[in-house]
Amino acid sequence: EQVQQLEARLAAVEQKLAAAGGGGDGDDSLVPGRKSGTSDAQVLKKVSTRLQDFEAQITAQLSNMQGDFDKKLSHVNRGASSVKPLDASG
Repeated sequence: EQVQQLEARLAAVEQKLAAAGGGGDGDDSLVPGRKSGTSDAQVLKKVSTRLQDFEAQITAQLSNMQGDFDKKLSHVNRGASSVKPLDASG
């Protein structure tokens, strides 16, 4: 569920970026209307770094969720194995 929400948010951001980049005034840079000394390579490096950080955070969260799930599943399995089925003669 969280992954679907993240994908939806990412798609919305991509749409906003595509819409913002559509009305360029001859500026070929990645960030239209920005006339600072920042090069496209620097912008791409910063974006890449932030994406890597984001990926690391998501990976850590998913790993924690998997660990929690495994603990709960192990607990349920231990509980189920300790319950003895009733005999028909009992």
